[in-house]
Amino acid sequence: MRPLVGAVPEPAERACSALRRCPRATLTLTGAPRVPLDGPPAGHFTESAATPARAQTRVPLVHHVPGTADLWVAVPVADAESITFPGRHARLEVLDEIIGGAAEGRVRRVVVVEGRVERPGVTSQRHAAVTISHDLPDSALLGVGTDLALVRLRAQQILLTDNDGVTGIEPDDLATSGPDPFADIEGHWLHHLNDPRCHVVSRIATRVCRCLPAQRPLLVGIDRAGVDLEIVDREGLPRRERVPFAEACSVVSELGTQLRLLAGGSRYPLDRAALRP
Repeated sequence: MRPLVGAVPEPAERACSALRRCPRATLTLTGAPRVPLDGPPAGHFTESAATPARAQTRVPLVHHVPGTADLWVAVPVADAESITFPGRHARLEVLDEIIGGAAEGRVRRVVVVEGRVERPGVTSQRHAAVTISHDLPDSALLGVGTDLALVRLRAQQILLTDNDGVTGIEPDDLATSGPDPFADIEGHWLHHLNDPRCHVVSRIATRVCRCLPAQRPLLVGIDRAGVDLEIVDREGLPRRERVPFAEACSVVSELGTQLRLLAGGSRYPLDRAALRP
């Protein structure tokens, strides 16, 4: 995780956070599977002359390999069988849906990764699943080698689409970045702070609008640099507002402090349970 530059995490970090959460994703295989040539030399393969095929499959898990631009992608075994040596071109599309709170299910950004996908042997897949589980425990890893296969996507082109528009991300930037430290627990905070009984979001909203609208503002994003609010104006049109923290956070206690300060509270809590998710 690199130091912050400005009030919003860099595009590579936002993309890494979306890939880690991976609430909804699909992998599309493009190009026909490779088939053996008739005659010698034995074992020689070439692309099929048929019309390029497109096979789309749902992806339950994506894991960014630290220090590289590679991604481990879990797909059904039946779909992975069409990935033969030396791999196929693929397109991974991840919809970063809001998890938790009143805005749950809304898509806030889309990450598209294109590159060549490879299918290692079953033993290598299971070793990779064990390594991934240390950083990202997920029940989907239990099915690797039986129902699911782990394929490795070597990113060549990465696009991030969000409120800032469409941004291209270099593979080297993805390799040196990482997810937001609160990516795994953001949903718990959104659920807690968007509760109608909690007035923190309304207090934060007064920093970007003098009079609160009739429809209650929603907290739709939290990261180490600040929060994202969704406010409905008098015409009934929603708009996103960014409210940065005074200081970047790295642990939960610092996050609680910055939220209290945005809500007009003190640096130190009087009621320690007030901002606990």
